[in-house]
Amino acid sequence: MTENTNVFKRIGWSIYKYFLTIISMFRTNIRDYGMFVALIFIFIVFGFMTNWVFMGPFNFTNLMNQTAYVAVLAVGMTLVIVTRQIDLSVGFLGAFSGAYVVVAVETGGQSVPMALLGALGIAVFVGIIKGFFIAKIKVPSFVVTLAGMFIFKGFLFIKTGNRTISTTNEFFLQIGTGYLPTVEKNGYDIVTLIIGVFILIAVILSGMSSRKKHKRLNIPSEKMEIFITKLFVLSLIIGYLTYVFSANKGISYLLLITVAIVAIYHFMTTQTTLGRRIYAVGGNPEAAELSGINVEMILIIVFISMGIMAMFSGVMYVSRLQNASPKHGPFWELYAIAAAFIGGTSASGGIGKVVNAVVGAIVIMSLKNGMALAGIDANIEPIILGGVLLLAVVFDIYTRNVNAVDMVGIHYAKRQYKEDFAAAKANFAKAKSELKAARSENRENLIEFEYEFTNAQGEFNRIKDKIRGSREADFARA
Repeated sequence: MTENTNVFKRIGWSIYKYFLTIISMFRTNIRDYGMFVALIFIFIVFGFMTNWVFMGPFNFTNLMNQTAYVAVLAVGMTLVIVTRQIDLSVGFLGAFSGAYVVVAVETGGQSVPMALLGALGIAVFVGIIKGFFIAKIKVPSFVVTLAGMFIFKGFLFIKTGNRTISTTNEFFLQIGTGYLPTVEKNGYDIVTLIIGVFILIAVILSGMSSRKKHKRLNIPSEKMEIFITKLFVLSLIIGYLTYVFSANKGISYLLLITVAIVAIYHFMTTQTTLGRRIYAVGGNPEAAELSGINVEMILIIVFISMGIMAMFSGVMYVSRLQNASPKHGPFWELYAIAAAFIGGTSASGGIGKVVNAVVGAIVIMSLKNGMALAGIDANIEPIILGGVLLLAVVFDIYTRNVNAVDMVGIHYAKRQYKEDFAAAKANFAKAKSELKAARSENRENLIEFEYEFTNAQGEFNRIKDKIRGSREADFARA
């Protein structure tokens, strides 16, 4: 009987410990996970309001394609905001780039590669000019890019001749509405299913390999509970995406381009010297310069990067709509900025992930898509988007200095220091009460009561801090 009771206790403690570990992970990384929770909430709410049409294969694939151009802009904008700058010109720069390519192909007689190279050259040149004024001349980025917004709006009108120019070129048709070749069986695309399984296996093997590498190099790894949970959640997400894409038309070229760009930028920002220097400049420009980083060059590179992303975004947009129009461009930059902030990029610079910015873009486009499907008044849409953006910035401010917690360690510490904590708490309460009484009676030896109170408070806080800062590993070693 006793042995069975111990078995149940061990199982119960294992379950309890697992949830403590997950709570610790969430509290410590709340900036990263907050928008994922918001996204799941949005999906459930709009799924319920639309009888789950919102999350169906057709609408979900359409939503991802709608998000592509905003996600690409948000990737570039994240680096701009990380370096404490802003770029208001990317909306009309992107629209102008798209119009430039369409007009060059349809009326200029250029081939698509030449038109794309021309747009790329313009994007790089514009990035250099903006970076020069901001980094070298020290003109605030707000002013430089605001001027750029007006300039490219004018160029867009001139390029399109104030009229919509349609395109029937096969390149734009494939990029905007095309999908990878499919092999359908029982209503599902086999190619997409194979790619999904391949990605799932690659993610699992990559995680296990990284964990082994950390162990070999004696680098602390995340707890096994967290590792398994992350793999489980990632498997669910990959499985769901594989299902919806395979049940519709497969993987679109817009989605493929977006994933490729995000993967490149994720690698660049997390694994390269350039990425580390961009975050160093955003975290503390003066310290970065003193450490030998060419801050001006980093800023120019970031604005060149933003220009290239605007070009890609513009080409993807005109490809999706199959036309270039003077009406394209408004609010693109605001969506990109909002996506970056909602994705956890800090308004103070130095913090932000491109993957999270993409999640922010999905949040914005999900709100637009979901409200349209649910039949909500379109006039309410900007109010909702504004409210979400404000909440994201408030969330950023309140979670900027969150300290790491280990709930399992705290649990152990509470048990170990239980008597000391109780004694310190009682002593503190007693000293506080005596000081209050001494003050009310205006005693002559008041300073002695204040001295006792300060000591009791210090001891109480010391034990509280010791418990809060406890780690499971400390008790495991003990």
